[in-house]
Amino acid sequence: MAKKDSWLPLPVQRLSQEVDRLFDELIHRPWGFGRSAEEWSPQLDLYETDTAFILEADLPGVKEREVAVTIEDGGLVLRGARTFERVITQGNFHCHERRSGRFERRLQLPASVDQGQIRAEFRDGVLRVVLPKQQERKPQP
Repeated sequence: MAKKDSWLPLPVQRLSQEVDRLFDELIHRPWGFGRSAEEWSPQLDLYETDTAFILEADLPGVKEREVAVTIEDGGLVLRGARTFERVITQGNFHCHERRSGRFERRLQLPASVDQGQIRAEFRDGVLRVVLPKQQERKPQP
């Protein structure tokens, strides 16, 4: 298991983060995932069952009232915010990876999703969105 070396010089850390971001965009582009240039972006899992697509987003430290799930222009949009109370009176950061602030993630929905039946639940810092597939219509005999 590879370990990130947080002691790398800052320009090397930024290059590593940019490579990670570009790779992430390439992997998620077919689904139309989008990330805004906000301070942080939650990690997602997206998987498919016979009857639905399931999206799960890790939102540690986010309060349920700070999360919105909407449909806009045929896409699923997750918005929210996370804040940390940091009081630093002495010392310096040696590693600063936890991010706070607003986030927005967009997912272009496939035509097979029944947009009227989408449901979301938020439990233990995980947002779970169920995107049911439209039922196939059987031809009349």
